[in-house]
Amino acid sequence: MPSECNDFIMTKRKKIPFIAFGLWLLLAAPLMAHAQCAPGIPGAGNPGCIPPSAPNSPYNQGGGASAPSPTPPPVWRDSWGAIAMDPNTAQSGTVIGLPDKQAATREALDQCRRNGGRACEILVSYYNQCAAVAQRPGGGPVSVARSADEKKAGDMAVKACGGKSACVVVYSACSDAVRVQ
Repeated sequence: MPSECNDFIMTKRKKIPFIAFGLWLLLAAPLMAHAQCAPGIPGAGNPGCIPPSAPNSPYNQGGGASAPSPTPPPVWRDSWGAIAMDPNTAQSGTVIGLPDKQAATREALDQCRRNGGRACEILVSYYNQCAAVAQRPGGGPVSVARSADEKKAGDMAVKACGGKSACVVVYSACSDAVRVQ
């Protein structure tokens, strides 16, 4: 019987390292599970190694790739107009929608001359707004006004000319800015 007892003790002694190793695995396994997330996925404060793009990730900022990019603001080009007139013959030239003041005044003067004017002068040049010319029904001096609104420009020109009983709008137009983008 003593040999059976020795065999049992020896067997028990051989099993102790295995049991100790098993206990160590049980205690160390949870620590090893938190050791590292996949490349590109932060691990600190992220126990489940959830990718940052996932909605329930502690690193998700909400926007992500699905958020539309903001629309760029519109880009506008100035639009010039001009009114030319020969005070002796009352011939005129008008233009709207040109890219710069020089082009607008040159074209208005050219039109005035083509219409028979010999002493054409620029009455007004304007951009991104409206202009109006008012005059007495029988002719005579003219009044010019500019405004963001065509009706208001006409009202201002009539008032400068002498009021509604004396003057009427003989020309009005707008040269509005042009959206290029």
